[in-house]
Amino acid sequence: MAVVAPSTDPAGAAIDAQVATIQGLITSARNPAVLAQYQQYLNQVQVEAVDHYMVTGWLNAAAILAAYPAPAWDSVGAALTARVAFLQNLVNNAPAAPPGNADGYGGAGWVTVAQNYQQQLYAAQIVLVEHIMSLPGGTTAATILANLTGSQSFPFEYSFNSVGFTDAWIDD
Repeated sequence: MAVVAPSTDPAGAAIDAQVATIQGLITSARNPAVLAQYQQYLNQVQVEAVDHYMVTGWLNAAAILAAYPAPAWDSVGAALTARVAFLQNLVNNAPAAPPGNADGYGGAGWVTVAQNYQQQLYAAQIVLVEHIMSLPGGTTAATILANLTGSQSFPFEYSFNSVGFTDAWIDD
């Protein structure tokens, strides 16, 4: 696999270890029925790895879609691709934020309209990647993991620290 967990991601490392273990079982399997079960299980764990890396920002869904778009014959993939394109247009041409107030809403708020569109876009890209991986004849998770490389694709710290606010004002 070219995409492996960074040292700061123990959950990703556990998934990578699980993939390696299952690959070892496939290599040593003699019974065709057991081999087929191991191969299905390996695919499930590899899909889990791609999902984990997309959610943590280690493997960007947009980069996956640039390398492996939905097949032209896939009508559901075409609809999902259109949704991604629509949201990308909203991100590129986001309207101005409404005027804000002291409570953090609008232009003075914690998030902007553009940030909301970016989150919706990334969620739609993840849905499309998951569809492509589950599509018979689509790109497999094994192909994605073997041919792409992981790198931090978002400007946030890789490990989860908090939700960003506290309710300390209640305790006063």
